[in-house]
Amino acid sequence: PQAASARTDIRNCTTDPPYLPPTATNTTARLAALRDTMRAQGIHAYIVPSTDAHMSEYIAERDSRLGWLTGFTGSSGTGVVTQDKAALWTDSRYWTQAERQLDCNWELQRTTWIESIGLWILEAVPVEGNISLDPFLFSIDTWNSYSQALHGSGRTLLPIETNLVDQVWGDQRPPPSSSKIYSLPEAFTGSRWQEKVTGIRQQMEQHVRRPTAVLLSGLEETA
Repeated sequence: PQAASARTDIRNCTTDPPYLPPTATNTTARLAALRDTMRAQGIHAYIVPSTDAHMSEYIAERDSRLGWLTGFTGSSGTGVVTQDKAALWTDSRYWTQAERQLDCNWELQRTTWIESIGLWILEAVPVEGNISLDPFLFSIDTWNSYSQALHGSGRTLLPIETNLVDQVWGDQRPPPSSSKIYSLPEAFTGSRWQEKVTGIRQQMEQHVRRPTAVLLSGLEETA
């Protein structure tokens, strides 16, 4: 078998110049533009998840911010960009894929733990630095985990509702999907939506707390 260093299907950032396979994406210009935007807003680190605003794992091209920024198209990952570093965290399903798709601007971190991301940020960002993210792309649990990881460190976790990757992506960002919405037949859904709503209302009436409304937040619940 070939030695790992001799493989041509994955990047090799130890050579001069570095070796990149044809599957790798050149992210130099994208990172430079993002860092300019970060600098203008006083942001020292920016966290980019692979999710969309519905916490979906499989997302539209328009929402594939991590994929556009890094070139990595796996369904699960987190990127963090500072003024002089960039790193991607993903799980073992995607390590080889990441080595094929990332260029040498990116460090590959072979874990998904928020504690690991937090430790990396603490090393990369000075005290009194701002760590920012788009709050629409993170669950409250994930926000709390980042907040806990940075707690007491002198760094500020700062939500910014304007997505910085979208700003840099600009006119090249794919448009929203224009496909038509359609209803599935009862053979798939089990019963009509009216019957399901009636069933929920019956449960509300019978519940000991007598709720007057039910909030459905998950896409699968709503569908």
